[in-house]
Amino acid sequence: MAADDNTKAIEGVSCAGFNAGLFDRMRRMNRSWLERLREIHEIESEFGARLLAANSPAEATTVCHEWMAKRLETVASEQQAFTTAWLGLVSETVDSPQPGGAPRNADRSSEGR
Repeated sequence: MAADDNTKAIEGVSCAGFNAGLFDRMRRMNRSWLERLREIHEIESEFGARLLAANSPAEATTVCHEWMAKRLETVASEQQAFTTAWLGLVSETVDSPQPGGAPRNADRSSEGR
């Protein structure tokens, strides 16, 4: 009975450590996304001001083209960062040790044998 209690305590510590790591990583991801949102807001403000200051339709069209090109670049970068962050999170989750102590990949590697 004491062994069962010890096993549960070890599993709890392992799970708590995993959860702390998971939440820490998610916190870092959230900060990164907030920084990106600030950057996007600055870009939108800058190009909006340039568009309002345009003196001719041709100049306004040029600003719009530059704005959309920058926006497309920003969205592509944002999606790449998002994908990289989530793949890292999923990879970390899959590779983390199970409460019994063996890594989760160890279970899969023995399935093919």
